Amino acid sequence: MLNVDELSRDIDEAEKEMYDMLRNSYLSIYNGVMAVAHFYLLFISILRVALAGQGAMLTNYAAMGWLLKSAQQTAFLEIIHSATGLVKAPLLPTIMQVLGRAVVLFAVVDGEVQLQSSVACYILMVSWSAIEVIRYPFYIVSLYEWFFPRLTWARYNAWIPLYPIGITCEALLTYWCIGLVRETRRLTVSLPNMFNFSFDFTLYLKLHLLLIALGGGYLMKCMVGHRAKGLKKLSKQQGLVEVLKRENELVKIRQKKESKKVK
Repeated sequence: MLNVDELSRDIDEAEKEMYDMLRNSYLSIYNGVMAVAHFYLLFISILRVALAGQGAMLTNYAAMGWLLKSAQQTAFLEIIHSATGLVKAPLLPTIMQVLGRAVVLFAVVDGEVQLQSSVACYILMVSWSAIEVIRYPFYIVSLYEWFFPRLTWARYNAWIPLYPIGITCEALLTYWCIGLVRETRRLTVSLPNMFNFSFDFTLYLKLHLLLIALGGGYLMKCMVGHRAKGLKKLSKQQGLVEVLKRENELVKIRQKKESKKVK
């Protein structure tokens, strides 16, 4: 006789398995594409300077900015991932990081040619990509619970120099942009107008400069917490690996002794 409860349970399990498969496949593709994009951006940016000298820093945005902008536009999906529970990433830090980078990239750097040809812009591109080259592969590894201790170590340590470098470059570019916008009045809406609305982009940039400092501190504080938990988990995993290695060695020693007794 057909058990309704068991049938319902089997259907629920099948649906969960299907959801997990589709979720993991989608996130693997997303993280993989983003990892490849940032690796290519980082590799070409460094290669251009290695081959053409420091002058290539000043033209790097003109050559590779299209890829950085495409990747940053795609990164808006991460807000949806967090908001819908597709990933466990906290929503507020995700919004702060994605929107903060978008403002600096599209409103600050992309709107001012002078900033695009600065060393700070080059360092910003490299530092952002260097972080993502580690972050996205780490997400794939975590998704399937694979054990890659070096990647885990890099994930929880590489941000220590790279985050401050990136935040400093964001602040410098925003500060320089304030002076440029004050002259050109770019993106500024003045009264009177048909909508009776005004917007001072210079004032907004000053506010955003403050947000970079506060938000950067908050994100690094979050990373300190993640680092402590992540390295603690890594230490336990490495301890288990050592225990398994020793057990395997003991098994091999016993097998050798038994084989000698048989002979």
